[in-house]
Amino acid sequence: MNVLQTVGVVIAGILALAGIGALWQMIASRRDHRRYPAPGRLVDVGGHCLHIVVTGQPTANATVVLEAGMASMSANWAWVRDDLARDHRVITYDRAGLGWSEGGRAAMDTATSADDLHALLGAAGIAPPYVLAGHSYGGLVSRVFADHYPDEVVGIVLVDASHPDQWVNIPASRDGRTVALGNRVTASLARVGLLRLMHAERSFIAGLPAHEYAQMRAYLARPQGWSAGADGLLAWGRQSRDQVNAARDLGGLPLVVLSVTEQDRYAEVLTKLQAELALLSTNSRHTTITGATHYTLVSTRIYATVVADAVRAVTAAAPYGAPAREPVAP
Repeated sequence: MNVLQTVGVVIAGILALAGIGALWQMIASRRDHRRYPAPGRLVDVGGHCLHIVVTGQPTANATVVLEAGMASMSANWAWVRDDLARDHRVITYDRAGLGWSEGGRAAMDTATSADDLHALLGAAGIAPPYVLAGHSYGGLVSRVFADHYPDEVVGIVLVDASHPDQWVNIPASRDGRTVALGNRVTASLARVGLLRLMHAERSFIAGLPAHEYAQMRAYLARPQGWSAGADGLLAWGRQSRDQVNAARDLGGLPLVVLSVTEQDRYAEVLTKLQAELALLSTNSRHTTITGATHYTLVSTRIYATVVADAVRAVTAAAPYGAPAREPVAP
């Protein structure tokens, strides 16, 4: 067998394995859809439907809206959601292209996501005032939402939230394009079943309740969320960074910034940027959670309790009915 024949055999073998993997992925994804139907409802926001889950009952507190990270979705908030639902009405949802939501037709930038959320809350009959809690990229969407609809937001919690200038301060990211490429590669691995085989999602969701862990594991084994995350990362440099930086400061709006001590890389840069977020409001508190990582801050119960308590401090400083400017509890 000559070199060309050998190469041909190798390529044919790779294609065959990819085909088998893609078939396995299709069968497994259909099984996952049957096992994990949407726990909430799909609401039309104008050309596409978003998935929303409402827990808890309306109380004297503002409604809490939980905004997930870049390629994440509603199930990742399980511990925080269930804790807060004891004394708040809590909204979890999936941005376009994530979780159980349909893909949107517009760019995956923060302004589009913020306006989608506003349309969703209105169509679902969830009236303001709102306290927003945004994890990771969700913090950017929360800030733009507060800028677009300032009369409806009475407090914000930034949960190890992204800074709009994050990628500019990390040159190796090439303005986020390197990370976006990583998401594209991950989506490709998911399409041929390799991501499902590798169980690479475990570090992202460690500690979640068993049912939500299974939901997140099934979701992260599919390519859709990773592709949507890549689109969002590319939009970050093209639109989102400017949108967030153009947003007004929060004035005296109650704000809690939660950061973590355990950073895999770029700890000095990320710590500095987290400190800057606390300057967005004259009524803010910045707390660093010892031992937590970017992911376990919401996926592990012991840290999720801290997040829920921070949300309670903000809702207490912002009584239902008017945008109060009382100090955030120390």
